[in-house]
Amino acid sequence: MGLLRTAERGLAAFEQALLSAMLLAMVALSFSQVVLRGFSAGILWADTFLRHLVLWLGFLGAALAAVDDKQFAMDAAFRLMSRRTRAAVQGVLHVLTAGVSALMAKASWTFFQQEREASAVLFSVGDRLVPAWWFETILPAGFALLCLHYLLKAALAADPHAVKEGV
Repeated sequence: MGLLRTAERGLAAFEQALLSAMLLAMVALSFSQVVLRGFSAGILWADTFLRHLVLWLGFLGAALAAVDDKQFAMDAAFRLMSRRTRAAVQGVLHVLTAGVSALMAKASWTFFQQEREASAVLFSVGDRLVPAWWFETILPAGFALLCLHYLLKAALAADPHAVKEGV
């Protein structure tokens, strides 16, 4: 169980760093846009880029919420359960959530492949065309990441002593 917990914490630290870097980039780019608009200028692709980064932030935020069991909570029901019952219920819920995430990852992978084959261009930076699928990689990757987190949670829930009180 210690190895699983360490793996989950390492993954969460990486996600937190990536999330922070993206948020910093978004704030800097948004601020640049505001300043440039004061001079009747702007970065043509910035708004589209920012909209797609919000999708990335959403998935990474969801993954981080999964680490701390902050996405779904049944506090009232869990408080009435014994530690062992709570561990079993959490394990089942985590497996079900992982299953739904896996199905969504599969469906979004199909969508991703179709988008890649379509060769849709999201925006251009100078002469460089930026394909839409580059940003859509977060769909299958994000759902797969959620699936991984919930599988780790299910494995960790098998240890009744690892279950948090009141969560």
